[in-house]
Amino acid sequence: MYKFIFIDLDGTLLNDKKEISEENIKWLNRAYKEKGITSIITTGRLLGYVEKLYSRYNCSFGDIIIASNGAIIKNIKTKEYINKEVLTNEEMKYLRSIYLEENLEYIMIYTEKEIFREGEDKTSLETDKIYVENIEEFLNSYPETLSTICILSGQEKELNKAIKRIELYKNLDYSPISEYIQKGKDFEIRAKYIDVMKKGVNKKNAIKKVMDTFGVNHDEIIVIGDGGNDLQMFEYAKLKIAMENGSDALKQKADYITDTNNNDGVAKAIKKLIFNE
Repeated sequence: MYKFIFIDLDGTLLNDKKEISEENIKWLNRAYKEKGITSIITTGRLLGYVEKLYSRYNCSFGDIIIASNGAIIKNIKTKEYINKEVLTNEEMKYLRSIYLEENLEYIMIYTEKEIFREGEDKTSLETDKIYVENIEEFLNSYPETLSTICILSGQEKELNKAIKRIELYKNLDYSPISEYIQKGKDFEIRAKYIDVMKKGVNKKNAIKKVMDTFGVNHDEIIVIGDGGNDLQMFEYAKLKIAMENGSDALKQKADYITDTNNNDGVAKAIKKLIFNE
C-alpha cells in the first residue's frame, strides 16, 4: 500500500504555462481521499512559491513541503522544519566568481520567500525576481542564513566548466544540467541551468528524512519527475514514474513512462497505476 507520492513541479506537475491542470488536481484528490495517499511537492523551487500552491490546492497535498531541492523541508501546519540547510556568504561569493569568470548568463539566490538575480535578463516577463547589480555586495548586508540554493545559468559548455570548479569546493553539491521552459501566448523562454546546494542536499536525502519522520519505507512511496535533479530520488522509491518529456537518463531508470506535463501525465499515471483505470 502506497502512502506518499513525491512529485516534482516544473516539467512534471506544472505544464509549460506553469499551471496545474484540473485533471491533475482531480486525480491527486482521488488518490488522497479514496486511497489515503498523500502527495508531497518535491522541487527546486523556493518555499514561498510552494506554500502558495498548497494554499490554493490544500485538499490535494499534506502538510510537508520539500523545497530548494531538499535544503528546506517544512511542516506548514506546525511551522516546524524537518531540515534547513543554507549556503554561507563565503560559498555564495565563490559561486559568483565562477559566474563571472566562466561568462555565465546569470546567477540567482533562493531564500525561503524571495529570488535575487544578477545577470542577463532572459525572463523579464516573470515578476517573482528581485534584480541586483552585484550579489556579493548585496550579501554583505544580509545574515548568513539567507541562501538556500544558488542557480547558475548559461550555455552547456560553460556550465560544464562551472561544474568542474564546484567539484573542487568540498562543501558544495550540484544537480545535473537541466532546461527551464516557460511558454505563453506570445513568448517562449528556455534556459539551461544547474542548482548548487550545500553538500548532501538533494531530493533523495530529503525524501529519506521525510520517510524517517513518518516511519515509512521505500515500498510505500511513489516518485514522479522529469529532470536531472530527480535522478537521485529515483534511486530510492519502489515505483518510479518519468514524464514523456523527461530526460533520457531518467526514463531509463523509470518503472513507467507517462504522458507529458502538457497532457496531464501525472493524472494519467495515477489513474492507471493506482486505480487501474
